[in-house]
Amino acid sequence: MLDDLLELTEALAGAERLETVLDLVLDSALKISRAESGSIYTLDTLGRHLHRTAAKGFAGGTCLPTQDHIDIYGADGMPNLRLPAALVVSTGTPINIADVNAAVGYDFTGLKADDRLGGTATKSLLIVPMTVLKDRSVGILQLINTRNSSGQISEVSEQGLKQLRALTIHAGICIWNTRILEENRRMKKQFDQYLSELPKQTASSQTRISTPPRKKPQGLIGDSPPIEKAINLIRKAANSDVPILLRGETGTGKEMMAAFIHQSSDRSDKPFVVQNCAALPEALLESELFGHVKGAFTGAGTNKQGLAHEAHRGTLFLDEIGDMPLALQAKVLRLLQEGEVRRVGATKTEFVDVRIVGATNVNLEEKIEQGEFRRDLYYRLNVFPINLPPLRERPSDIPKLMDHFLKQGAAKAKTAVPVVSAEAIEALMCWSYPGNVRELKNILDRARLMAEEGYPIQMEHLPPELIGPAEGSSGRMPPTIPDGDLKSIVGQYEALVIEAKMREANWNKSNVARRLNVSRRTIIEKLNRYNITRPTS
Repeated sequence: MLDDLLELTEALAGAERLETVLDLVLDSALKISRAESGSIYTLDTLGRHLHRTAAKGFAGGTCLPTQDHIDIYGADGMPNLRLPAALVVSTGTPINIADVNAAVGYDFTGLKADDRLGGTATKSLLIVPMTVLKDRSVGILQLINTRNSSGQISEVSEQGLKQLRALTIHAGICIWNTRILEENRRMKKQFDQYLSELPKQTASSQTRISTPPRKKPQGLIGDSPPIEKAINLIRKAANSDVPILLRGETGTGKEMMAAFIHQSSDRSDKPFVVQNCAALPEALLESELFGHVKGAFTGAGTNKQGLAHEAHRGTLFLDEIGDMPLALQAKVLRLLQEGEVRRVGATKTEFVDVRIVGATNVNLEEKIEQGEFRRDLYYRLNVFPINLPPLRERPSDIPKLMDHFLKQGAAKAKTAVPVVSAEAIEALMCWSYPGNVRELKNILDRARLMAEEGYPIQMEHLPPELIGPAEGSSGRMPPTIPDGDLKSIVGQYEALVIEAKMREANWNKSNVARRLNVSRRTIIEKLNRYNITRPTS
């Protein structure tokens, strides 16, 4: 154990990227516990959600291709302490279960979903909190199927648990310090920019590059390990004709990556044709993709080529292919297998040479189980899957994206690039970004317009969900459950939930009442009871 900690300490001392830190921590935890698989979840700024930021040991890769997160609060707005992860974050106490099938009082729904997608079969479960500053939680370490010295799946011994607690405390401090390092880098860069009066000199220094960089997707900002991994996979598959399936959340840049695949292939001088499969009804989508003959339907006055014809010898990008109607999926399968298309109303097939790139932000495996996506089309499309990482898994890219979007917006508005305050930087660095890069751009565009020209972007210029509760209120789940009777404890949580919902709804009582499924009078009474008022700012 001492050797492992010394090795980890030496490795972490030289690690500057958060992704590298998480990878080292997870490797060491799996080695110590002999676990089958493990995940690290980090807590967002407001303490409402845990987001999986690293995973190892699952089938098919090191990270599950899901939009995985754990809600600390239930649908009723109260803390969901039946979820093991939520309980560990709330109480700061580890959970060490020898057999989840025999454990009572817990909700293992999310764990079973992970088993289906990750190819695991969970028996033992260990969750250890990751804390800094004595009681401030930054996330959890979750280990599946830990083994004893005999190699049998079992709960972790007291000695082993002490070792892992030491590891998570060590790791929590490293994660905390890594975030501070990213913030300091950002502040130094802004300070240099603010003092600089020679932008031409800065631009010329950037052009003095001895070795030209490798080609990257046009418009891509960032060089974190997850995004570099995706780009390297694209480079390997670009010159082949195999179908590629891009998987990732909304706003992760799937169309940009599809265009990069086309530009990196030997078809780059031919058309790159894009169609969103969820944007048109079935009849129009079929005509758009495969064309129609004269008289096929009302309004079909001439023969029309489809997008498959226009993409001949080029690339056809089918965005949101998981939402394509079942009837059309059969025609796309035929196009993939034989290169054949049949126009609407035609009796003969035509042959086209197209390279298919598909993209989806939904879980195709679940769609197949629900009968909404063809299994044979899935296997034809999934020849070379590429998972595009969400922004929360590439936090070291956030400062670069912030610089880019602020400069871009200022150039369009013909104004000076605004400075961002330290508090606002911290909030932006810690946010989970469910809308990914697109959401970050929208937040910065709004903040730049809200801030007075010549003054820095402050916390009040950010959306309410990033700002958090008013000063003097933590707005997040306490690290430990307070003492007192049940009524007073629940009351404290109720006040936190109501204040958070009021901020989300911009203090509209009627909207909050609808969201919480109570009357407006009830909301007013509880606001008065808990002395919750709108901040003067």
